[in-house]
Amino acid sequence: MKRFAGRKGVYALSKALGLPSASTIWASKPLRLLPSVAVPMAEEIATNIHTFFGATSYTSAQPVCGHALMVDGVHLSQRACWYRPSNQIIGLCREHTQAFDLTMKDMESVLKIVEAVHGDSPTCHYGREATVIAIGPYRNDNYHGVPIGQTQTCKSEKGEGFAALLRLTLAQWKIHGASENGPIFTVNTDGDSVFRDALFKVLIVRTLAPSSFLHVKLAGCRGLNLECGQDDVVSGPDAKHVVKRGATSGHSQEGTLIAQTVINRSILTQWLERLPGETKETVAILIDPADHQNVPRTYKFLKAIIAVGADRAPNAPVLSPTDQATHRAFALAGEMWDAFLQPFLSREMSLSERLASFSKFAHMAFAFFRMHGSSFLSNQLYGDLQALVKSAFFCVARQQQLDPEQAFYLYQIGSDCLEEMFAEVRTESHDSNFDALQLSERLSAAADTLGIFDEHPEWHQGHIQRSWTGKEADHVNPTYFTGDQRVKHVVHSVVWRSGRVAVEALFAKHGLDFDFEEALTPDDVDFIRPNGGNNYPGRSKDKDRSILNPEPAAPAIVHPSPSGIPTSASTPLDSDDDEDEDEERMQDEEPEDLPRISNDWLDYAVDETTTKRLHKASILSTLFNSDYRRLEVSRLLRVRCYTKDGGRKPNLNHQELSGEHSFNVGDIAVALIRTGTRVAAAVVKVTVIEQEKRRLGQIDTEDLGSLESKATITAQPLILRDVLVVTGDGNPTRKWLWTGDYTKFDPIKGPQSVVEDGTRKALTIKVPGALVHPLDAEIESIDHLNLADSEPLVARHMLHVWAVPHEDLTAVVTTLYGSLEADTILKLLPKHGKSTTFPYINSKGVEAFIIDTPTQNLTEKAVNSEKICCFQCHAWIKPEDARAHVGSHIFKSLHGISEPNLFERVHHTDPCGFCGRGGCSTDLSGLPTARATPKCSSTCPRSHAFSYGHAKKYSANTPCTNVPMFCTLCLPIPPRKSPVVFWKYSMLRHIQSVHPRFWDDSENALIDLSPQFALNLSISREEMIAQGVLIGSSAAPLASTLAPPARRGDKRVSDRDNAEAGPSTRRRA
Repeated sequence: MKRFAGRKGVYALSKALGLPSASTIWASKPLRLLPSVAVPMAEEIATNIHTFFGATSYTSAQPVCGHALMVDGVHLSQRACWYRPSNQIIGLCREHTQAFDLTMKDMESVLKIVEAVHGDSPTCHYGREATVIAIGPYRNDNYHGVPIGQTQTCKSEKGEGFAALLRLTLAQWKIHGASENGPIFTVNTDGDSVFRDALFKVLIVRTLAPSSFLHVKLAGCRGLNLECGQDDVVSGPDAKHVVKRGATSGHSQEGTLIAQTVINRSILTQWLERLPGETKETVAILIDPADHQNVPRTYKFLKAIIAVGADRAPNAPVLSPTDQATHRAFALAGEMWDAFLQPFLSREMSLSERLASFSKFAHMAFAFFRMHGSSFLSNQLYGDLQALVKSAFFCVARQQQLDPEQAFYLYQIGSDCLEEMFAEVRTESHDSNFDALQLSERLSAAADTLGIFDEHPEWHQGHIQRSWTGKEADHVNPTYFTGDQRVKHVVHSVVWRSGRVAVEALFAKHGLDFDFEEALTPDDVDFIRPNGGNNYPGRSKDKDRSILNPEPAAPAIVHPSPSGIPTSASTPLDSDDDEDEDEERMQDEEPEDLPRISNDWLDYAVDETTTKRLHKASILSTLFNSDYRRLEVSRLLRVRCYTKDGGRKPNLNHQELSGEHSFNVGDIAVALIRTGTRVAAAVVKVTVIEQEKRRLGQIDTEDLGSLESKATITAQPLILRDVLVVTGDGNPTRKWLWTGDYTKFDPIKGPQSVVEDGTRKALTIKVPGALVHPLDAEIESIDHLNLADSEPLVARHMLHVWAVPHEDLTAVVTTLYGSLEADTILKLLPKHGKSTTFPYINSKGVEAFIIDTPTQNLTEKAVNSEKICCFQCHAWIKPEDARAHVGSHIFKSLHGISEPNLFERVHHTDPCGFCGRGGCSTDLSGLPTARATPKCSSTCPRSHAFSYGHAKKYSANTPCTNVPMFCTLCLPIPPRKSPVVFWKYSMLRHIQSVHPRFWDDSENALIDLSPQFALNLSISREEMIAQGVLIGSSAAPLASTLAPPARRGDKRVSDRDNAEAGPSTRRRA
């Protein structure tokens, strides 16, 4: 009535009907939730726990069960209000109010706080957001959330500050609520970075004790992280939040990377338009990032991904080879998201089946993150998804310990109950905004309302944008599920293993190779720490592309009035609402003839002789004004029933082009790539087309080839093989066939890591459109590829691949790039790291499609830079570092340590210590005596001077001790007076082959050598470790990976015989 007729209308109604007055009702009404005006205190939380969970509350009669501690933030109208029960100011931030007394005892204390907020150097702020803490039980009735805390924040708080609040709340519940109601199972929040950081500080502090009930239940789940907080509490992210973030990440500009295939917004648009009933307009709305909080739209988007990834591609009976690879990625993504959604939405699944589905999702996400890192999902989103799966297994195990006869509903994990409370708070009146005081009142009312809805769910109409499917009522509640949800039937190790088996079968079906056993072998690797150690992706400070950052609110501008009281520089929006809100806050609802309460007023000295009494609420309304703006969309649009996207037309973001002049995302093209000192042509699959900072689905070929159009192309280079294809007439034709994989580039700087090997940067290139040309490729059977290349394709059910005739590709490269200026090409092309599959290698082992002039310019520039390129790894090194650098490659080769990214391996018989190749002659001056210091000379073009005495000794800076040595076992060859010279790392092989009497096969060791010669051959333990090899003894000779040497008494093995010997299978010394 007060909203419609004001306070005089309320007074008239009470007199006419004989009802109690408004002041009487207000005085007798209990303010159930006690908000915190500053940093929450233990007494405040304890009071709220007793209020809502005490003996007189409706929650106390329920059986003991587990509970969720839910924490979330809600935006506030930034105002300071008078909180009458404690006579304090509420609405300021908890971070900066500790130094102030917020009690309104006199005008002087109030003015100090005004100065702190609105002074020239503010030290305190309005609360931009309220942090609401609630408790929700895990059971089948009366499961709604109940608020036990409210505190305001200016969003400057760090993780440690919020962690202290969590510890305080958990401790108070353990003291005042756990014994009668049940323990806390999880702490549930959304994706806020401060919340997540605090959860790691509070809930990743210990590992389950081996003798504990939970460890016995969960230890068989290999890969499941067993870390938790005190009392076995774990984090429980909200399912709807992470699903919304997953969809946001999926249709972002960067997209996702699955099975080496990029799926971004442009590619999504193409594939979603193939679904029955979808058009460009409906797809544009479906992937619109502006409405990322719409749960039904998120669900529809993920269901569309699942539909695209179905066994039979929609509206595409024949797919091109690259489309087959893209469809494979969609199929894997669809399987993964379906495994995540079904536990929440399926009616028939039992609890064991739901956990098995969660396990399937967790294993798939772990495998993809190991392959592609944050290019698959953002670090934070991956961490939250795995934490949700972990919490499900922990909660079921804890419920088994508490009461195995009870059911557990996975959909209750998260902060959805708190979100539902916020929805009720915003819809309690026509004003969806509220300040801190109004929020505390509405939260209490919302808890009562939701308690009634729990008892009568048929009365609850729900909220459309919060439901999974978009229906008026969200039917996902305990009565919705028909399968057996009792925890006593769950065997954790069995359901966890079944999820892994399902993933292994799925990966085998799609030809995806991933070894879970190998990945999980290190003790410190699990699904929360996929890369081991103390590396938790969820704690990453990198940008989280799954969250769209809102624009920051404009700061308040406040000017002092002539009387010295600050007033706003502009009039707040919707001032008619504000007047009603001021009346409500003043709590002065009675007419003038009713008595006043003296504590509600403060004396204000107008001048030396005049004192005026002012109501406290009125004082704060006048002195504090943040010039706030509404947090919602325009009120004029809202009252005219416009939806959030109703006033906007979808941006289709691409032109209507067709025919031979259209160049589309997903097409095959030729592009130039610069890697190291080479510029070469590659066949690529286009993933992104950009023009003047706009992403397009297609572009006209004339605009593509024009430098003035400023078009750029992002693409994935295809790996090609040079093969002879026999056509129908029996004539062989030389063609380049796609192997089904994409080229990977190492980082330009820094070491290559396992994760970087599969990231988006490693698998994509960005090239100006002027250096890209559409290619009309053919389709050929994989029968023309060798067995090693064709077997993975067969496993993926790809029986055809792209093929480009050699003559056609040569003509395109020559015609397009032969006439371009080298300086122009080098200026336009970005640099890329080395790759083992690019440039392409023809059937004769020669690099193909090299653009000669720019490559020559790069080579000359490298030579002039006084650095040389290592033949083996293409690293640029100083000439004086050649011996030490190449020695490392020789050392690893002799010990059988694989270096898969080498461009050229060291010579297999007698590698030169300066270049690693064969044919170089190295000699030493002087005689082989212990005191002599010989000097080295060599015919190698890369030979350089070095200190022999220092080089033969290990040091941390230069661990390589590969130096030329005299073989004192050989007789001098006339006219030489000194023995033959060999490099130290190759000497063992020489002794095995030429002097076998000094080698004992049974002991795999050298024998009968002179002490000095044996000392010269020894390798220190430190050198082995530095070179990547560790052999048991502290001074052991080098082991050989060559063929076993000839036996004693056999004829000497010639260099030719030794060169043809294969790798040895003998154990290392």
